[in-house]
Parts: sequence; C-alpha cells; structure tokens
Amino acid sequence: MKKFNIFLIIVSTLMIAQVASAASNYLVTESAPVYPGDTTYVYVPIQNKGFGNFMEDVTVKLAPKDNASINAVTLLNDIYSLGTITDWGDQRTAKFRIYVNPDVVEGDYYFNVFITYKGLQTDSSNQQMSATTKLDDQILTIRGKPMIMLVNSTISTVAPGSKNTETLTFKNTGTGTVQNTVAEINIDNTNSAFSVLGGGKQFSLGTMKSGDIASITFNLAVDVAARPGVYNIPVKITGQNNYSTDNLIGLVVAGITDFDVSYVETVGSFSLNVANIGISPANAVAVNLPRQKNFSITGSSTSVLGNLNPGDYTSAIFQITKTAEAGSILELEIQYTDTSGQRHTITKSLPVILSSTSTQSRGKSSTNYTLWIVIVVIILVLYWQRGKIKTYFKKQK
Repeated sequence: MKKFNIFLIIVSTLMIAQVASAASNYLVTESAPVYPGDTTYVYVPIQNKGFGNFMEDVTVKLAPKDNASINAVTLLNDIYSLGTITDWGDQRTAKFRIYVNPDVVEGDYYFNVFITYKGLQTDSSNQQMSATTKLDDQILTIRGKPMIMLVNSTISTVAPGSKNTETLTFKNTGTGTVQNTVAEINIDNTNSAFSVLGGGKQFSLGTMKSGDIASITFNLAVDVAARPGVYNIPVKITGQNNYSTDNLIGLVVAGITDFDVSYVETVGSFSLNVANIGISPANAVAVNLPRQKNFSITGSSTSVLGNLNPGDYTSAIFQITKTAEAGSILELEIQYTDTSGQRHTITKSLPVILSSTSTQSRGKSSTNYTLWIVIVVIILVLYWQRGKIKTYFKKQK
C-alpha cells in the first residue's frame, strides 16, 4: 500500500507539471507592430491542460531570457495573478505592461514565462501541491524605425565642363531594416547643369540593417555653361514597405577661368598683357615671375592686376633681362580667386624674344643719364657766368 501511494504521488506531480501552457510561442501585444519608444501591453494566454479539477493561486511571471532582451524592454510589471482556473481546457490571460527602449534594434527578443499554481493530488489525502511550469522562448517581435542618411560625398566643388567621379556613402542610422533599397539621383531641377553618365540614375543599396553602410559611385558631368553657385541635388531613398526619405548632395560650381598672355616690348620695360578668356570673373588677379634660368628680373617680380571680368584684359610691367646663351621661354604664374572664394594658380610658358635694344637698355639708359647731367651742368655754368660772357663778347667787338 505504501508503494502504491508513492506511485500515485509521482504520477500526480507529473500531471500537475503539465496542466498549464501558452497557446503560441509569439507574445500577443496590444498594438502591432511594436516600435522603439512604445508603451504597450503584452498578453500571455494560460490554459489548463491537466486532468485535475482546478488550478489555484495561479501567478504568471514574465522574464527576459538574455541580455539583449533585458536591454530591449523595460517591464513595468512582471507578475500577474490569474486566481483559480477550475476546469480542464479553461483559459485565462496574463497581462504585462512594457516599455520598449527607444534605441532598440529591430528583431525578435526572447522571454521565459513562469506559471506557478497549486493543484490537487489524486491520492486519497487530497493534499494540494505547488508547482511551476516554465514556457521557454516566448518571442516578442519589435519592428524598428529605419533612417538612411547620406553621410559622405567625395566631391564638393566642381568646374564647368568637368567630368567628376562621385562616391556617395549612406548609413542606416535608425533601428529598422530596409530591404530592396534604391538611391535615385534627381537632376531634373538643375537647369541641365549636371548629367549622370552611364547606366541611369538609380542605384541599388540592397538590404540595409541598422548600422549598415553602403556606397554608390557614378560619373557626374558639369555643363560647360553651368553658372557658378551652390547647387543642391536631391537624392531619394526608397525601399520595401513604402520606405522613403530624401537627402541632398551639396555642390559648388566654382567660377574657375583661364587667361591668355602676350607681351609688348618697350625701351627699358617689358609689358605682359593678361586677358580673362573664361566665362567667370577672376578676382584679385596677380602675375608673378618666379626665379628662372632664361631671364633675370630686376625690381619687383609680382604685379597685382585687380579683378578681371570675362573678356577684360590689363597689363603688368616688369624689368627683365635675357640670360646669355639661355632659352627663350619665360615662365610666369597667374594667381586669382574664383567665385567660391578659392585661390588658384595657373602656370604659363610664354616664348619671348627680346630685341637688342631692350637687352642693352640698362647700359644705354645709364649713358643717357650721364649725358643729360653734363648738359644740365653746362647750362647752369653758362647761366651763372652770363654777365662775364656778355662783357667778353663786347670787348671782342
């Protein structure tokens, strides 16, 4: 008889351990889907599947399974009392209020559910036993909020008539995933200043999870007649589940230009003529003659010309002498500031042939100065001795 009672206790315990279960592995939420920052309710249905008549003092505890789940959700209450579930097949629902942390990444998070209750043994003593049933891996699905942003552009300043290789880098700084992500470059509102060369204006970024980075590379041509200034080129990002966001590429079309150079030789000086042959103004234009082997420069080697609009020209005066038995190429630098405020230096090589008069101008100039001094001294002496000269000529008469 004693052995039989022990057998009944074991069987009863096994039956009690199976009397409660949840209907599904996925936790039911008040609002679906659940997003970061949400405060909502989680429902856990509990059903009596045992063979006893009742489950008494039923309490349900919701607990995060791992650190990821602990960091994802704050439980505002983690224990719920269901009271007594009397008959087999009866179901009650435990309700838990949770707060989804705002920086949680999209995904499935796992919780364990502990159901504690008292059940009646089937032996003759009618003794109540306390039992706990554990439901593993109950899943809470959190849908993130993606945010794909343009984080880098390899070019910021372009020139009219130029072809540029542009690389754009995008990052998903949000908490959700975007599938079938596409970036589209919209140049329709740039007055034909830009063209995307090659295979179209749409580029695939693939699937972008939270924190993912993706890049696209394309060739951007700038029209030769593009007006200098700042342009914002729209970039639209689209993806699955109607995801859409807008970004901008900021580009400066710099008013760079070019110059034509010629020279005029005069006695004792050398004049460089500089003309703005581009389509953009050039500010603070200066001409510099660097040290070189073919020519030597006397006096200042830099001349400031001021501002030159397209088509304008002006001259810079220098004193240069050709080096004996050297070449005839004069090296010069033209410096200017474009419309975006950037300083540029253009190097030019100008063939120069100086006449013998010019090359000897320094010696002739020195001789001329001496002659004039002698003439002035003679005139002064004659003027000072004019009285004596008159007297001398009268005596001769």
